[in-house]
Amino acid sequence: MPKAPATVPAAEVWRLPEQDVRAGRRAVAWTVGPDGALAVLLVDGQGRSVLPPFDGELVTVTARGERRRSLVQVPVEPGHLALLPGHRVLVAAHRAGRGDDDTSPNAVVLDDEGRPVRDLALGDDLQALTTDRDGRIWMAFGDEGVYGDHPLAHPGLIGTDTGGRVVWRPGKGELPEWPLEGLAAATENKAAWLAWYSEELVGFLTRIDPAAGISRSVPSPFREPLGFAITGDRGVFLTLGGELAWYGRTAGDRWAERRRGVLRLPGALDQERAYGRDGVLWFRAGDAWYRVEA
Repeated sequence: MPKAPATVPAAEVWRLPEQDVRAGRRAVAWTVGPDGALAVLLVDGQGRSVLPPFDGELVTVTARGERRRSLVQVPVEPGHLALLPGHRVLVAAHRAGRGDDDTSPNAVVLDDEGRPVRDLALGDDLQALTTDRDGRIWMAFGDEGVYGDHPLAHPGLIGTDTGGRVVWRPGKGELPEWPLEGLAAATENKAAWLAWYSEELVGFLTRIDPAAGISRSVPSPFREPLGFAITGDRGVFLTLGGELAWYGRTAGDRWAERRRGVLRLPGALDQERAYGRDGVLWFRAGDAWYRVEA
């Protein structure tokens, strides 16, 4: 008989408190900041769609403890959440706003008091989003965005500043193939990584150096990772089926598997989000958040 996959441990970072559960609160978006702070957006009401404008509470968990603050009159659906310098918060919808030119705002920056201060148009069919220590926003889009009418989504991968101005887009011939579907995002020191697969259904990982404004793409060991984290020549990848795999990068930018195993966690694995920060992979299962190291 085939040997059953080994169970691999993951460190629990935070769990939605019972008092929030009893009060009918739920987590509708979450992220990990560039410095490793877990942020979870809670709203009132079980099982209902979150229609803008809405009020919520942002829970930020660090080694120093838990902080809560209100977000008020958020004018977009909470598809993506990100942390920005100065205790600011970014909330973005998956889809573009439906203006006359299909580029009306679908994201908002909130200040350190949780109030909206800037609207942004960040592209349609936004599949992966992360921010870096300098406040740059790194994004990967799905096929409806790549083949749609929104100018930011056309390249498939893009980086902007907090004002929505483009700081990087792939130049002609810079990527090995044309992106079809963005998957996940990570950071490593000052670099950003975006996972995607091409029109030929080949998976890639693109590392962007924001200081130089250039990128380098390497094959991905998985075509559709749910999330990944990279540090140096080591990486850890999470699949949609809940399998974790650790790899080492070899000469020629190939990946050699070191070990793998299956997660055994209470609650269903979040199939939409996982984040990599400096070699640490964060993910959600049920109402708990976990991390593993590459």
